[in-house]
Amino acid sequence: MKFNFKGKIALITGGTHGIGLSCAEQLLKLGAKVITFSRDIKKINQSKIKFKKYKSNFYVVKGDVLDEQFLLDFSKSLIKRFKNIDILIHNVGGGGKWGKEDFTLVDAKLWDEVYKKNINGIIYFNKFFLKLMKKNFWGRVIAISSLSATEVHEKDRAWFNAAKSSQLSIMKNLSKNKNYTNFNITFNTVSPGPIFIKDTYWDKIKKKNQKQYKNWIKKNIPVNRFGTVEDVSNLVSFLASDNASFINGANFIIDGGKSNSI
Repeated sequence: MKFNFKGKIALITGGTHGIGLSCAEQLLKLGAKVITFSRDIKKINQSKIKFKKYKSNFYVVKGDVLDEQFLLDFSKSLIKRFKNIDILIHNVGGGGKWGKEDFTLVDAKLWDEVYKKNINGIIYFNKFFLKLMKKNFWGRVIAISSLSATEVHEKDRAWFNAAKSSQLSIMKNLSKNKNYTNFNITFNTVSPGPIFIKDTYWDKIKKKNQKQYKNWIKKNIPVNRFGTVEDVSNLVSFLASDNASFINGANFIIDGGKSNSI
């Protein structure tokens, strides 16, 4: 199965690290123009170096999904500069380890921040770019959620489960809306389980306690390894292609068999 995204423009939120970076790399290799943003100038510069050979097809700026004025201004500037967005990948999220484990010790502001971290991009970018997708009679909207959207695991934070479940609800709602789906626009969600990403939680555990790291894998992941960012971006690339035109409203769990859902 061959994918060709030549002539397509993809916006990936948080495309300078982890899953977002891998999605950006895959789509660039397959011919797409990729737009992204990050609040980390170091990661922005690293991504520019990594994708130097795709210079004319890679556009990255500094921005924060929690900054609603940035989302508004950035969206308007993209419409003016690129005229269209064909593929929208809502990758920015987080909050899985934020706050204290004790529910009663967490301020309501944290709930709000985690919700906005995971939902703001979906709200603002869908608002601006679905109209353009309709005009071009083609579009792919993909949200990167989490296994924690459908299952609650030990030490999960309630505000994270709630935010991730909201992502699924919004995407499912949009997938039923014929004002969009009749224009060849699909809405799907990818929910990763344990994915190893450099400089994040499990990388720190691995460096700190190899035994704990290996025992956790053995106990929790049937395929006996962590997932890679490429495991996720491979699926995202397929969902963004013409080959997935009949897949709409689905949530794909990619977790090596960790989940207990049927």
